[in-house]
Amino acid sequence: MIEVLLQSFVIGLSGALSPGPLSASILGMTHRKPLVSTAGLVAGHGIVELMVVFGISLGLRSLPFRTELALLGCAVLVLFGILQFRAGHEGGARANNGRNPFLAGVVLTLSNPYWWIWWLTFGAGFLALTPAYPEFFTGHIAADALWFGVLAITASRGAKILGEKYRWVVKGSGAAMAAFGILFAFSIFSA
Repeated sequence: MIEVLLQSFVIGLSGALSPGPLSASILGMTHRKPLVSTAGLVAGHGIVELMVVFGISLGLRSLPFRTELALLGCAVLVLFGILQFRAGHEGGARANNGRNPFLAGVVLTLSNPYWWIWWLTFGAGFLALTPAYPEFFTGHIAADALWFGVLAITASRGAKILGEKYRWVVKGSGAAMAAFGILFAFSIFSA
């Protein structure tokens, strides 16, 4: 099943490379230990994805109250974005050292409406056609870990180079996260 492992890695990478709440959070959580924060974010994200893969393996293919859950997710993204933006006033990355990366990974994953849409459409469909659940999960989460690790190291080095100006990166990523939430809400209402 190496084929499924490679396919899921490429599929996962295509999703991880897309800017989203986890990417914005990594930019905001970068501090002296970027890989520790990234490991926590990926672990939080991964545990949620593992539960979804497990649910799909048991036959779960739809979710009740999708619109309500998506709107709640939008609100959480806007709230996290505002908090991150405000943290930029307090000195950038240092202001986010108290945030729990694992919990942030769980919450940001569950609050991202596009994550739900992806899993309820493509993810469930792919696994229905190719039910190699452990291989799919392994390749998929490996792609997330690779990309988010690269992003965290790059952001950490950028923070050192930019110094206090990095707070504008933190503020920008917070504003982007809030904008994602608002745009997701508009897309729900216009669908």
